[in-house]
Formats: sequence, C-alpha cells, structure tokens
Amino acid sequence: MLEQVTTLLFKQGRKAGTIIAPETRLDEDDQFEGVRCPHCKWRPSSHDLWSCVSEAGGPEPPFRSCGTSWNTFATRGRCPGCSHQWEWTLCLRCHQWSRHIEWYEGRRT
Repeated sequence: MLEQVTTLLFKQGRKAGTIIAPETRLDEDDQFEGVRCPHCKWRPSSHDLWSCVSEAGGPEPPFRSCGTSWNTFATRGRCPGCSHQWEWTLCLRCHQWSRHIEWYEGRRT
C-alpha cells in the first residue's frame, strides 16, 4: 500500500502543469498608453518592432548598427543588441521621423 501511494505521488509530481500568465500581463499594451507619433498620432503596440539599422538619409547620425529588432518604446530607444541610444524614431504608419522623446505624451521639456 505504501509503495502504491509513493508511486502515485511521484507520478502526480511529474505531470506537466498548465502555466497561467499573471493577470498583469492581460493588457500588455498599457505600457504604451502615453506613446503616440507626433505626426499622425498612431499608438504603437507591444508587437510593433523597429530595427537597429543605420540608414542613409535618416536624421540619426551614422553609427555601427547591429540589426537587432525590438520594440523601441520598451527600452526608451536604447537598442538591446548594441546599446545605441536612438535619438530619432520612424513612425511605422506615416513613415515620418521624430525625436524619440517627442513620442511621449505629457513629457517634460
């Protein structure tokens, strides 16, 4: 009998459980609530990605880019691949450049 109980406990302990995401992650775009394009007022979501690519013709001074893709507002414009601090951000909707700080509504100047 003891052997059966021990085996049962061992088997139950090895079962894969269901992982439930914390409730705080239900609306992960809340972190971007105060972020809008200064030109067209588009609001990015957590799924929107920018790439660390130094482009000719853009306002960002030339630098050695790394090609990392990430959400620039999750890091306030700092590339997680090479630590470059982006001063300018391109809107994925209207394709206009703005200073990164100008995207934050209610910012202090």
